[in-house]
Amino acid sequence: MTKYITLFVGISVVISLVYIAGYKKNIKIMKEMAETLEAAFSPKDKLYTYLGGVLGFIAEYQADGFEKISVTLRLIPRQSALYLPFMFVTSGKDSLQIMFYTKKPIVSEFHIIKESPLKLTKPKIYNREKLKSENITIDGKKYEALKDSNEYDKFIDFVKMFNEKQFNHLAITKDNSIVYVNLLFYKMNYTELENSLKKAVGFLKTAL
Repeated sequence: MTKYITLFVGISVVISLVYIAGYKKNIKIMKEMAETLEAAFSPKDKLYTYLGGVLGFIAEYQADGFEKISVTLRLIPRQSALYLPFMFVTSGKDSLQIMFYTKKPIVSEFHIIKESPLKLTKPKIYNREKLKSENITIDGKKYEALKDSNEYDKFIDFVKMFNEKQFNHLAITKDNSIVYVNLLFYKMNYTELENSLKKAVGFLKTAL
């Protein structure tokens, strides 16, 4: 009986330590990400909605040159010891999704998707059958391009602004005139991200 009590206490201690460390880590990521986004977008107004306490946030920014910029940060539940085994069968990465609502109407649909052996990170394109698919190479890395015209081929340069290890998906959609970027990461260089986003904002203001 004593060994079972010892085992139970040991497991409880591990769960508690994982919770504390994971909680602090996610809080730190959320704080640093919010600071980085605000530095990059210089918003005139902002609104944050937190997801499940420390699982990320949804942010909406009012920024010059855009109708609005919407961001969703989804974090892996580092505070949950029960999640750790599942990291091996999921992407095991945090997700940053940015939607730039453009003032100028989007006239065509365009996607660039990073090729990855881990299919769990591949986005589902609902009208894929209506789009022309091409395999392209950007800085030696393989991507799939989907489009219904050549209108936004110049956005290949847009992809180069982001860390290729983190870039997952670019989508330009006519519905609501949105330019969408998805980055997947486990560790983020926030200075690099801020610079990338500033370049992206400048590009979008002139390219659209």
